[in-house]
Amino acid sequence: MSTATTGPATPAVPDDAARTAQLDRIETSLVALAEEVHQLRAERDRWRELTHELMPVAQGAMSLASRELEDLSGDVTIEDLARFARTAARALPQLEALMAQVGPASELVHEVTSLTGAGVGALSASLARAEERGYFTFARGGAAILDQVVASFGEEDLRALGANVVLILETVKQMTQPEVMRFLSQTVEEVKEDHGPPPSTLALIRQLRDPQVRRGLGRALTVLHDFGAATSRTTPAATTPEKE
Repeated sequence: MSTATTGPATPAVPDDAARTAQLDRIETSLVALAEEVHQLRAERDRWRELTHELMPVAQGAMSLASRELEDLSGDVTIEDLARFARTAARALPQLEALMAQVGPASELVHEVTSLTGAGVGALSASLARAEERGYFTFARGGAAILDQVVASFGEEDLRALGANVVLILETVKQMTQPEVMRFLSQTVEEVKEDHGPPPSTLALIRQLRDPQVRRGLGRALTVLHDFGAATSRTTPAATTPEKE
C-alpha cells in the first residue's frame, strides 16, 4: 500500500487589488516626504536670505558698539558695568513695583487729559462769547483810560486822594441816591428840551409866588454862600496896602 507524500506549501500570491492599495500607500508617503522636503528647502532659503539681510546690520551695530565702547573706555570700566548690573539686579523688585504703577498712572493721565480738554473747550467758548459781547474791547479801552489817569496823577495827588478817599466815597454815595439821580435826569431833560426864548422879568417874579420855586431859590443861595465861604478859605487873604 502506497503512502501519500505532501510537499512544501506554496505562498499565496496577492491579487491585483492588494497590490494597487499598497502602491497607493507608497505613493502617498512619497508625496508627503516630497512636500516636507520642499518646505524644509523653502525654510532654509528664507533663513539664508534673512541672514544675508541682517549680516550688514549686525556688522554695523557691532562697529557702532565698538566705537562707543572705545569712547567710554576712558570713563567706564568693566568693574563699573558689573557694579551697575548688580545694582540693577538688586533693584528689580522696585522696578517691578514701578512698572505695576505705570498702568494706573497712564489711566489717570488719560482721565485728567480728557477733563482738561473739556475744561479748555468750555473756557474757549466763554472767551468767544465775551469777545462777541465786547468785554475785551471794553477792557482795552479801560486800560487806556487807566493809563491816562496814572500818567496825570503825581505823588502829591495820590497822597491827597488817599487822605480824602472816604469823603469822596461818601459824596459818590450821596450822589447815587435815587432822588438825586432822578433830579439830575430831569434837569438834563429840561436843558435839552428848553429851546424857547428866555422868560421875562415879570414871569420870573410871578414864579416867585410858587413855594417850591422859593424853596429851590433858597437852597441855591445857600449853596452859593457855602461855595463862596469855601473859596475864601482856600484862597490866600489879599494884602491891603499900608497907609502912609
